[in-house]
Amino acid sequence: MTNSPPPGWYPEENTSNERWWDGQNWSESRRDAPAPVVPPADPGVTHTAAAAHPSRRPVWPWVLGGSLLVIVAVLVAAVLVLASVFSSIERSSPSGSGHEPGGESSAPAGSSGDGVVIGDGGDDAIRVVTYVDYFCPYCGQFESTNAKQLSEWVDSGEVVLEVHPISILDRASLGTKYSTRAANAAACVADSAPDQFEKFSALLFENQPDENTEGLSDADLIDLANEAGAIEGTDVTDCIDSGEFAGWVTQATDRALNEPVPNSDLDKISGTPTVIVDGVQYTGSLTDAQEFADFVLPGVS
Repeated sequence: MTNSPPPGWYPEENTSNERWWDGQNWSESRRDAPAPVVPPADPGVTHTAAAAHPSRRPVWPWVLGGSLLVIVAVLVAAVLVLASVFSSIERSSPSGSGHEPGGESSAPAGSSGDGVVIGDGGDDAIRVVTYVDYFCPYCGQFESTNAKQLSEWVDSGEVVLEVHPISILDRASLGTKYSTRAANAAACVADSAPDQFEKFSALLFENQPDENTEGLSDADLIDLANEAGAIEGTDVTDCIDSGEFAGWVTQATDRALNEPVPNSDLDKISGTPTVIVDGVQYTGSLTDAQEFADFVLPGVS
């Protein structure tokens, strides 16, 4: 297919002549352009108006066709670019992930203010609130150092423990979102087997994987829940497999990182572990059990 026009006389640029095109090349043959055909005067149109619109020289059809093709190509390219941009925005939004539904996600039964409460001490009990990420090695240090004495304080009624499982280290699990999955598993146990939550939470830290690994699989989390006695007669397995509370974990994490911490003077959580004792943040050693004990129960040896 060729873009050449058919042979014929065509207006010569910048002259009043026409020049012969043989279908491949311009010849030297020229002639005066014929006078334009003037249509009969319209009684409603004045000579002045007619002079304002002189007859135009014809534009070759293939020029018009090429211009239209260029315009269409530009429009198609623009549509494709916009579609790609909107697709990227949609993929990056939280609602695009399978376990992070839009809107407010339901909290596990027995939770209080995004935390899971352990113990039923009276009004005089000391309230210890912890914000932990099960993938956080510093949380693991605090847990291994203080878990035994915290459990003893809870059993004695001296302390009520409130654990907030949050997820700030998903980026360190090679795309598996282990922090969210582990916190979801903890929420599943709290919801269906609350009496086993403390043991399951301790097992998550005892079996804590290293950062920058894929972490434990959902099957591994179910095995730990079974070890804690939280599987039989419950919905924990299905809850872990489906990521039922992943949306709640995400929303609770967002609240912790961006909103004032209830019953304290903290504007927000800046890292994990964050430990608050009766509204006051503990900033001492994570590996000194006595220092923490002196902070929680001062004067008690």
